[in-house]
Amino acid sequence: MDIKRAAVYVIYDKDGIVDSYVIYMLRELLKVCDKLVVVCNGLLSDEGRASLAGLTEDIVVRANEGFDAWAYKTGMEYIGWDKLGDYDELILLNDTVFGPFYPFQRIFDEMDTRDVDFWGMTKHGRFHNPDGLTKGGVFPEHIQTYFIVICNKMLVSGEFQNYWSSLPELKSWNQTVSYVESQFTGYFAGMGYKWDVFVNADKELAEFYDISLMSLMPYEMVSDYKCPFIKRKCFTIGYSTALTFTIGNSTRKAFDYICENTSYDVDMIWEHILRTASFRHIKDNLHLNYILPEKVIMDDTLDISKAKVAVFAHITYEDLIDFCAGYVNSASDIADVYITTLSEDLKTHIINRIGQSGLNKLEVVVLPENSRGRDVGALWVALKPYMAEYDYICWIHNKKSPQVRPLTVGRDFARRCMENTLASKEYVKNIIGMFEKNPRLGMLFPPPIIHGPYIQLLSFLWTGNYHNTVELANKLGIKVPIDVGFDPIFPTGGMFWFRTKALKKVIDYDLKYEDFQSEPLPEDGTFGHAFERIYCFAAQDEGYYSAWVMTDKFVLNEITSLSFILSSAKPTLYGTIRKSLVERLRKFPGPFAFLQKRYRRCKQFIKRLRGR
Repeated sequence: MDIKRAAVYVIYDKDGIVDSYVIYMLRELLKVCDKLVVVCNGLLSDEGRASLAGLTEDIVVRANEGFDAWAYKTGMEYIGWDKLGDYDELILLNDTVFGPFYPFQRIFDEMDTRDVDFWGMTKHGRFHNPDGLTKGGVFPEHIQTYFIVICNKMLVSGEFQNYWSSLPELKSWNQTVSYVESQFTGYFAGMGYKWDVFVNADKELAEFYDISLMSLMPYEMVSDYKCPFIKRKCFTIGYSTALTFTIGNSTRKAFDYICENTSYDVDMIWEHILRTASFRHIKDNLHLNYILPEKVIMDDTLDISKAKVAVFAHITYEDLIDFCAGYVNSASDIADVYITTLSEDLKTHIINRIGQSGLNKLEVVVLPENSRGRDVGALWVALKPYMAEYDYICWIHNKKSPQVRPLTVGRDFARRCMENTLASKEYVKNIIGMFEKNPRLGMLFPPPIIHGPYIQLLSFLWTGNYHNTVELANKLGIKVPIDVGFDPIFPTGGMFWFRTKALKKVIDYDLKYEDFQSEPLPEDGTFGHAFERIYCFAAQDEGYYSAWVMTDKFVLNEITSLSFILSSAKPTLYGTIRKSLVERLRKFPGPFAFLQKRYRRCKQFIKRLRGR
């Protein structure tokens, strides 16, 4: 039996962009429906309209008011209440999900066998939300309205039209959930209309329905229950929420399952989340970490011989030339080497001691006397002319951190960075292999430093550099979200691998030595500190993600260190109050950085007093 269907699809994008995942969804919808109306809340770019026009002529652009509920209403009014009765089913769907990963036809065939008047894809169980606006803050069991289907019997009823005609004005997300999403199902069920959902997890997951299965258990929904969608918020939810209720890996597992077991092109997911989301959330929810073998090549069938690779290094201490040479040699059979230094004498020493290690190519550049910016200036001013020749570049620099005592702190800081970027010849080939196998991968670098005084950085990686980073982003034309409330992802040791295409806006920026402050530099808040924090935002803006990388041996050390740090953080009332205060102060980066410095100095002073 042929079933005639109409669909109202709601989209919202603050820039009016229509990403490819939307176009894919609409094409799949057209396989099961006869009429498609797209309702756009807010802006619609000319390019977006052209993309939609290739699929339907029924495009409605409206003010971004009333959220999805009023957009659904607008779509139905566009079709006409008298015309809706011509359809056996009406599909209401919005752009908050990626998919479908499984054919719509199979799902509709299954639901056509059930005796229902309206149905959805998933449901949320009864739960208590103290912030909700319903009586007692209790939300009843309900269909999640990102996808809902209305059958003809209910579609032509006076009750259905009256419901939408009397829809209250909605000015907040809380009102939408409280008055519409959580109430729609019970309202019509109370009138005798029968309902169900395609993903029926009552038997196994009935006791879990007080949380959103779609948000917190996407892997189980996609793999076990063949839910055709994953919510966008799975990639953007604060990781503290995921870790409060789960071990935090369901989104990553769902993503991998979609990659490996369906024909859905996950590049459509990358395209959207990299353009619109905080990279901190993307990084955490997808666990963008690579553990690579130090002595074994992971995939010896992968041909990386055509990749153009370089190692760029900045060496300013004669006593660290041999130390750096050992790591540079890890790339000797695959990369050209360029080194910046401060004098002709140092250049001679570098050539004599590194040039003997069988490098493909070695070029040493002496920086001008008026150069500024230290290693950052050396990379992006002196070495920039060489970057266009290469696909992938590794950047390292000698590091002593003489301002931190004892000197073992700085020595191990350097070792941590070097070992996780250039540990061995096999490790370097594994890194190039990761870039080759992951076309969206833009940068690789070790996780934040966690020993000595640097452990305090973990509590606020912006330190005093939020505003100068935003200012720099504006100069570079970077438009991805940069929020003071979300710590930046960046190479805290200033050493990293990068795909040159990913940092195009940084490379193209007309940087000069004069842009950096003259010596002596402040400990924080300089142009150079902002530049170090801009890399991953620049890569994201070009459509690339960044990831942490460690050797398989180093991970053993990292797990022990992190476990010790966590076990030493005793949960006290003082700690709880301090955390709450810190979270509030973070919204004011200037005063926060000022108070943070004073707090650290007080701690150091007290520690010295105790040591006497």
